[in-house]
This record gives sequence, structure tokens and C-alpha cells, in this order.
Amino acid sequence: MNGNKIKNAKYPVAGFLKENGIKQQTVANIIGKTLSTTNRKIRGKTDFSVAEIKLLHNKLAIPIEIFFK
Repeated sequence: MNGNKIKNAKYPVAGFLKENGIKQQTVANIIGKTLSTTNRKIRGKTDFSVAEIKLLHNKLAIPIEIFFK
């Protein structure tokens, strides 16, 4: 198993963003948070709110279930 698959399994949102060429700054802009706060959310240190999940799903087509893995 290569390193990317392991990382993607540990951080499913980060893996999805990387696989789809979506920058963390784009996510930060959409949810109206700083890059630092967004990075903590992407890495699973803090949770995305329901409103943030809906925004990202609607604007970037991120599957909702990705946020709950």
C-alpha cells in the first residue's frame, strides 16, 4: 500500500481534495475561515459544521459521507 492511500484513509477530506486538485485555500474561502482553521478541519482536529458541509457539497461536489469517515 502506498503512502497516499494510508494518508487518504487517515484524512478522508484531505485525500478527496488532493485527488481532485482542490486547494485548501479554496475550501477556506468558501466556508469563510482562515487557512489555519480550515487545515484543522480538513485534518479532523475540529469538526466541520453542518452549514460548512452543505456549502462544500454544493460548491465543490464533495460527497457528504466523506466528512463522516
